[in-house]
Amino acid sequence: MPNDHPHQAPPTAPAPYGGPGRPGVPGPHIPGPYNAPGSYGAHPQYAPAPPLSMPSSVRAARTTTYVTVGLALLAAVAVGVTEGPRGAGAVFGGNVFGVALLVLACFYGKAGRWLRVTSLVLASVQIPLGLSGTLRGNIGGLVALVGAVVMVVLLSRASAGEWFRRPRTPGA
Repeated sequence: MPNDHPHQAPPTAPAPYGGPGRPGVPGPHIPGPYNAPGSYGAHPQYAPAPPLSMPSSVRAARTTTYVTVGLALLAAVAVGVTEGPRGAGAVFGGNVFGVALLVLACFYGKAGRWLRVTSLVLASVQIPLGLSGTLRGNIGGLVALVGAVVMVVLLSRASAGEWFRRPRTPGA
């Protein structure tokens, strides 16, 4: 019985849609632990590929935070020299959430969704505070306002969401 099924192609013939390893063709299924389906069920080939490098919107948001807090600190020093410590405190006090955003921005390369959500919330709270400071004539308020608006816009992009949702290896 060498050929029980004459209507089938020999096993060495390529599959009708290509074989594993060819572009555009799903690869073999790799089951999860204990032979359970993987995280994308029976079709792991449809799993999104994690971004390998930080998107430009996230890098720009991190840089914006650094620049905003640096400018606020310089403005506070300049006002402190001319008006004294009370004026410097008023200028820098309007950027309290900016300092918190600076700390969070240091972890944009490692942390997950919670970091993006926390950054968006803090930047959104910073917007009315910066607007209030700007309306009172405080230069630090303008710096905080512009920086917070730019942060919200950059972190709201789809590429930023993908970056913070990417799978991570434990301990990395």
